[in-house]
Parts: sequence; C-alpha cells; structure tokens
Amino acid sequence: MGYPLKFTVGALMLLLTFGNLLIAQADTPADPPETGTVEQGTEQHKPARQTIESAPTQDETVALAEKPDLQPTEAAEAAEAAEAAEAAQIIADYQSAIDRREALAGPFDPELSELTFALGNTLQRQNRLEEAIQAFRHAMYVNRVNNGVYSLSQEPMLRGIINTHIQLGFITEAAEAYQKLLWLHRKTYGADDPRTLPLLDEIGQWHLRAYNARGRRDDIYHLNIAHGVYNQALAITAQQHGEDHLSMTGLLYNSAMTDYYLDRHQKKYANSWENTDLLSERFQQARWVADDPFLSKNYFQNGRRANARMIDILEQDPTASAAAKANGYIKTGDWLMLFNLTGPAIDAYQQAYRVLQQTNDTALITDLLGEPKMLPRPIDSGIMAIEPVVTDQTTPAELSPEQPETPMPDITEAVTNPSTPEAYVMLAVDISKKGQPRKITTLSVYPEGGDGLESRARKTIIDTRFRPRFDNGQPVPTEALPVKVLIQ
Repeated sequence: MGYPLKFTVGALMLLLTFGNLLIAQADTPADPPETGTVEQGTEQHKPARQTIESAPTQDETVALAEKPDLQPTEAAEAAEAAEAAEAAQIIADYQSAIDRREALAGPFDPELSELTFALGNTLQRQNRLEEAIQAFRHAMYVNRVNNGVYSLSQEPMLRGIINTHIQLGFITEAAEAYQKLLWLHRKTYGADDPRTLPLLDEIGQWHLRAYNARGRRDDIYHLNIAHGVYNQALAITAQQHGEDHLSMTGLLYNSAMTDYYLDRHQKKYANSWENTDLLSERFQQARWVADDPFLSKNYFQNGRRANARMIDILEQDPTASAAAKANGYIKTGDWLMLFNLTGPAIDAYQQAYRVLQQTNDTALITDLLGEPKMLPRPIDSGIMAIEPVVTDQTTPAELSPEQPETPMPDITEAVTNPSTPEAYVMLAVDISKKGQPRKITTLSVYPEGGDGLESRARKTIIDTRFRPRFDNGQPVPTEALPVKVLIQ
C-alpha cells in the first residue's frame, strides 16, 4: 500500500480525512426555505442578488445540460452551471426568508440567527467565504442578544468562522476564534472543569498540525499554545481521575510531541526564543496559558519523561488492553526514532511486538508492524485521526488503523490555495531495517517533463524517517515501498 503525499512550494500540504467536516453539520437547519421570488431587502443581501440576476435560470441550464449533441466538456460545464444556479437560488431563498422574518419580527428575532447561520453554511459550500464569515458573525450576534454573551449556543457559529478562516488560509484569525471558543467553554463550565478537556485536546492538536504544516520562525506561537493547553489538560485530568488514570496517556503523548516540535524549532531558529510575549499580544483570551515554556529548554528530556510516564500508566493499569500497551510502546519508539535514537526505538518496537503476540491477533500485528510507517505519527490522543503527511519542512505522518475519527477542522487549505494538485511523482523506496530510506526509484512523473518535480519529491523522501517493518519480532528491510508524492 502506498502513501499519498502532497508537496507545496515552501511546504507540502497536509492530507486529512475530514474533507466533509468543514460545515457544522449538527446545528444546520434540515431544509432551506421554500423557493420563492427574491424580495427586496437590506443592503447586506444585494451582492448575492446581483449574482443571481446575472446567472442563467435553473430551468434554462438544465435544458442545456440535457441536449444530446453536447461534447463531454460542454456537458460538464452545463452540469456545473446547473449546480451553481441551484445553489444561487437556495441562497436567494434564505436571504428572502431573512428579509421577511426581519420585517415581521424585528432584527433580533431568534429565528434570524438560525436562518443566517444556515445561509453562512450555504455560502461556505459555494466558496463565497468572505460573505460566509459575515453571515456567521451576524448569526452569532443575534444569538448573543437572545441567549447571552456566554451561551454555548453560539459555538456552531464560531466553528463556522474557524473553518472559513482556515479555508481562506487565515490561520492566525482561526487561532483567535479557537481561543474565543475555549473562553466560552471556560466561562460556561469553569476553568478546571473536565468538560473542557475535549476542546483543549482539539486545540492542542490543531496547533501542532498548524505548526507542522509550515514550521516558520513566527509559528512558534502554535507550540506556545499547544504547550499551555496540554499542561492544563493534564492538570485537569489528574485532578479529576488521578495521576495514573488511563485517560492521561494520550495527553502525555501529545505533550511529548509538543516537546519534539519545540526541540526542533529551538535547533532550527536559535535566536527566536526571546519573543515570549507573542502569545498574549495575539490572543487576549489565552493569557492563562503560560508564555514562558522556553525557560527550560531540554525538551528531549521533558518528552522522554512524558513517554515513560505513559508506559508506566499502561503497565500498571490492569484494565489496559494488550493492544493499548503495544500502541504505547510503538508511539514511544516512533518518538525516539525522530531523535535518531535507533537502538532504543527498536527496543520499544520489539517490546510492542512481544505484547501483541499475547493477543494472537495477526491482523493487528501486521497493521502496526507489518510494513514501514512514515514518521512522525499523527498527534493523537484517541480523539481524531489524519492521513499521511509529508512536507519539505517537516517529517511525514501516517494514519494508524486504531485511531477513531472525530469531526474537527483541518488545515489542509492553510498552506497554499485549495485547488487539487495536478502533478505527482510515483516513487519506489527501499527502507532499511533502521527505518532509513535507501534506494529511491522514480516510477513515473505527471505531467511528464515537469520542471523539478522529481528532484523535489526525492529530496522529501530522503529527509524522512520510517518505522521499519518487523518480521517475527525483528526489524527487516523493505524493498520498493510505493510512495506517491502529490505536488501543488
């Protein structure tokens, strides 16, 4: 099985599994308003009306699409036009319904919040992103008038704003909206309430992926926030369940991954550590997060202690399954491999193999250790998963079969424009028993003769570490592992 990778100019884009999660599905009204004549309304609705007036009607476009003498390209264009006309009509219907409701019940009627939120989702699906943000903000404003400043009923609107900023590539703005969402949760539940834990972990993972996507000097604030939220999450979990509870293990691993990125950033940007005021300057709602994680710079030791603590919890808890223990050892091995500690990493993998043998689950052994895996693993705590990733600034990640999916916005479109890559390179890579890429053979390049595509793809793989394949508990080399590098 090959690993799809996406390369960008300056950074390879993340490939995530959550393409259908950019809309806050659960809170969207089930049906749009009934189709009707677009009425005159407020100024904020005029741009959409102007678009509708210039587009062909739905009936005209469908008739064009059904003509039998159309060429394939013309038919596709006609179908696309029909879809656009239908979406434009839905938007017009929402806007007309909003105008009617506002005229009937006033500008702060609660139903306006639902209608405007649904309009924002529709605009977002049509890639009218600036308009979508305005709709989400207006929906949230009306919601706050009716339900209060601290009401969590405005969470779907905030998530719509987060997702749309991500689509636009406005990562700082998305981070600010995330901090506002966390502020709402803390105001509602309390600063140390365990109900804030899922959001803390979500925010931490998002910031680590955001850093992993670009890894520039100024992106240190992502690590700063991740460091703070994981410290907070660990403290809440320990207070609620105890220091040795199984729920600590995923958070400990994410904390160790934060230390890995901090260590790498420190080595790459030796003079970037004096700017510790960046967090509080950008994010007013995040002032509770410690802005001095850089005073203790031995991130390797911090991360190693977090991994050791994770293993201790798994070994000491009688309810921990063999699969959970094996995953703990594998995660530790992956983390050590990132620091080029091949010997200790192999020892951790072999311990995982011995634990897995107790399960007699050959399929699980094959999934985890039966083929090379790109590193680092996705930053997971049993909450979400991502597909394989590789960039020219960061090492790759792989998707393990044991990770469940949970809706969460991705940062796929944060690195460059959101268009689908039209170029790729197929490689066959030999992986040594120490997890190092050796012989790299180019199988194909598309488009043929693409300037520099092959060299960039090969360089990316040369800089990559892999978890080696294991056979009967021993690391073995792998020949001709297929790897597809998608190039933006």
